[in-house]
Amino acid sequence: MKTVFIAISSLFIVGAVSAQLYVSPGATLHLADNTQVTLQDMDLVNNGTFSSLANGRITFNGTAGNSISGAASTSLAELEIAKTGAGMLALQRDIGVTGKVVFTSNLIDLNNFNLSLGATGILENENENSRITGTSGGEVQSTATLNAPYTQNPGNLGAVITSAQNLGVTTIHRGHKSQTTTGGGGISIHRYFDITPAINSGLNATLRMNYFDAELNGLDENAFEMWKSNDNVNWTAFGFNYRNTAANFYEQTGINDFFRTTLSPAGALPLHWITLNARKISEGVLLTWQVANELNNSHFEIERSAIGSNFGMIDRTPSTGNRWYQYTDKTPGLQGDLLYRIRQVDLDGRFSFSPIASIKIYDDEFKLLLFPNPARNFIRLNTDAKFIRIIAADGREVKRISNYVKYTDIQISDLANGIYMVELDAEKNLKLIIGD
Repeated sequence: MKTVFIAISSLFIVGAVSAQLYVSPGATLHLADNTQVTLQDMDLVNNGTFSSLANGRITFNGTAGNSISGAASTSLAELEIAKTGAGMLALQRDIGVTGKVVFTSNLIDLNNFNLSLGATGILENENENSRITGTSGGEVQSTATLNAPYTQNPGNLGAVITSAQNLGVTTIHRGHKSQTTTGGGGISIHRYFDITPAINSGLNATLRMNYFDAELNGLDENAFEMWKSNDNVNWTAFGFNYRNTAANFYEQTGINDFFRTTLSPAGALPLHWITLNARKISEGVLLTWQVANELNNSHFEIERSAIGSNFGMIDRTPSTGNRWYQYTDKTPGLQGDLLYRIRQVDLDGRFSFSPIASIKIYDDEFKLLLFPNPARNFIRLNTDAKFIRIIAADGREVKRISNYVKYTDIQISDLANGIYMVELDAEKNLKLIIGD
């Protein structure tokens, strides 16, 4: 292999000298076949055209931290990380590698950017001490055609797939950010996979998920389950049927469709929400909800809001493990466009929110809409009435509005909590609740 060593320095106005291989706008840097460029403690900044033939390699070595950046797209045939000491290579833009990413020593930090291997690139010799990381975000990506795959590991990313079915063109995304639920609850290892095949049903597949000890994120690898999510927020544990913590993998069979997958101890990622529904009944508003599992679940907090106001807790109910729940909101005078959600709380204090359910309740006799109700700071009325009075429970008039314009705010933050009557043009009355 022909080796070319490049040493270029640029003087910055702050007085520091930063070494870099700089491709200026309009310029082209071309690496011929079997050419190696070694950047010792240097950055690669590509603002022009960078191209390389097969086996053309850029090697980053030395002890300093360096980066790949620039305004132009950068595609490499081969990339090698061979840093020592505290040296690391960080991405400052998305890059592509069509051949090999070679791990000799130290880390490549994705740094919220992506490294694409396409259909031909692979990771070579990735190990505990020399690997891809990126706990703040970013992914390494590979694409492969998987027709009846047997222990196929696209791009050597560590997701090993077996299936008697044809999956077609399949993309694999590997990230290193710990996974959480809505509200930031939960924790996983510093690795997840998004697997997206062209055909994603009836697969009866086996997935082996590999990982490094350095990605454990302080978790006990002997307590892991495999977890899945279709929206990257709500998670369901789907167990495993084989594991080897010495060889660092978990495996599950009988998978009919793929999704985002990670590893986490039982209960570390809170329950998976399925449904929340609200409907009007004679006693009030009936809420029903379903969850897929209740690992580590303590209780549910029922929250209500009206359009224009914040959610507030109206009650709580303990977890029973039944997965199906119902609750009736019997608050007097419920009217308007109401929103409900359930806050699920784990035994360790972590929490997640259900989907939001909405319901409209209005006075059937007068077809009037007063919202929010209950309210705290303001109300609005869907009415053509011009003269509005708010009357306290003891009969006192506490607020009077003349020439009211439909849907405009009526401030009530100066009124005490309680039940009031809203009088419209001295003809129609509507009950108003101020406070929770």
